[in-house]
Amino acid sequence: MQSSARRFWSLVVGHPWYVGGIVLVIVVVLVGSRFIFSTKTPDATANSDIAHVSVATVGDLAQQTGPLAVVGTVTSLDQATILAQSAGEVTSLRRTIGDRVVAGEIIGSFENSSQRAAVTQVEGAYESAQAALTKAQGTTAANTGLTSSQAQSSAQNSAIALASALNSTYAALDDAVHTKADALFVNPRSGNPTLIAVLIPNSRLANALQTERVSIETVLSKASSAANNTSNLAASTQALLDSAKETQVFLNDLITAFNIAIPDSNYTATTIAGYQTSLAQARTEVSSAVSALTTAKNAYDAALSGAQSASNTANSGTQNDIAAAQASLKTALGSLNAAKAALEKTIIRSPITGTIVSLPITRGDYVPSFAQVAVVSNPGALYVELQVTQDEARTLAVGNAATINGTQSGVITFVAPALDPTTGKIQVKVGLTGAAGSLTAGQAVALSLSRSVNATTQKTLKQVTIPIVAAKILPTGPVVFTVSGSSTLMAQPVVLGAILGDQVVVTSNLSLDLPIVADARGLSAGQTVMVDMASTTLH
Repeated sequence: MQSSARRFWSLVVGHPWYVGGIVLVIVVVLVGSRFIFSTKTPDATANSDIAHVSVATVGDLAQQTGPLAVVGTVTSLDQATILAQSAGEVTSLRRTIGDRVVAGEIIGSFENSSQRAAVTQVEGAYESAQAALTKAQGTTAANTGLTSSQAQSSAQNSAIALASALNSTYAALDDAVHTKADALFVNPRSGNPTLIAVLIPNSRLANALQTERVSIETVLSKASSAANNTSNLAASTQALLDSAKETQVFLNDLITAFNIAIPDSNYTATTIAGYQTSLAQARTEVSSAVSALTTAKNAYDAALSGAQSASNTANSGTQNDIAAAQASLKTALGSLNAAKAALEKTIIRSPITGTIVSLPITRGDYVPSFAQVAVVSNPGALYVELQVTQDEARTLAVGNAATINGTQSGVITFVAPALDPTTGKIQVKVGLTGAAGSLTAGQAVALSLSRSVNATTQKTLKQVTIPIVAAKILPTGPVVFTVSGSSTLMAQPVVLGAILGDQVVVTSNLSLDLPIVADARGLSAGQTVMVDMASTTLH
């Protein structure tokens, strides 16, 4: 043993390279052991750098039921003078002088049976147009139960109803002129009719009425011919509407003349008041007939469109059929909105919270357009005024709830019908439904407005809204990201439209069932990602 040790040290002393080789072997063994027995694997390190994403279908992201976030300015309103938006007879008054009302509360209403009937009828036409679109697209045709023969029968019934409305309209014109208005003329149907000897201080108006009475006879003759011509219902309807318009002008001039008539011994104030009442009834009669005729014509047009769409089988509708059905749906929606707007004009609402200090109308009064019907006063009352885009305005309606600065409740009391030429936007007013709290005039506030557009309506218009963060702008244009089977991001080009708060409209044809990444910020095409388990399952 000792001799072996002496030989080892003699080699170390005599051969230095031998020592270096031994040291090198030891280093290699130590490094290799550390690599082999390391508990951290390359895969674990790599996985920690993969981005986690959430995925949802376009349909889920397109639910436009969330509020619209906007900024407005608090404005002071001492009192509000409420004017009649349409002429008519006052049939309901829910409040009296001295009553306290809140913003948006109904004070009263005018006679609106024809407007309510029009809304109901147009709602039916709109629902029919929705069913026609569904059938043309072949999505739920098996459940509609709408056959071609039924649709044709519906169209024939609508034609009969329109023909009846034509006759009713002529009858209203004939009664308004030949029965009610002619009582105010001597020899009314001759070539030289003259007004009865009521003292009218405007001689030019009196002479004009006698000339108008001669021409109105020709108008009624044309209306009679149109009412009996059912071979071309569209042309007959237009002819009767034109005749009704000229008759309304004649009646309005008569009403103006007898409103300024001066009583005397021959024609007392009571007699003149009777003439005024009869003329008002004639004008209401003509207006109601025109409304009913317009409603019947809209229903007839919708029924014809429905009959054409119903002739297609469930899965063979062509693109032209689908486009026609979509156009009919849009037309029906426009008619429905117009009918609702006409009904709203017959309702008297308070634009502010306050006390009624003037109510110069009673039940039974006939009130002309733009006449003052109420004054609501509340010194220090506040409301919020704001501007929205035209696209945003389509999702708002009078009566929708609003939240101011996250706590103060309010209600939308006004949405302007047209763009403000100075700002290029739509004016909206929000009334407060509670105490003003810390709000002061001139203060800028954040509002959250409830919207009226629902997902069903949205999906029928071939455009949807998605969160802005779900879209990304690349040098080649805007895209949304989908996730491939190999967990990499794929860019799907889209066309973007208007921005609605934190949403953006997608106008390109994007499938509602397509799963996309809900938040595209910081991501790029081709990037490997990991889909969170809480996300919508990929299809």
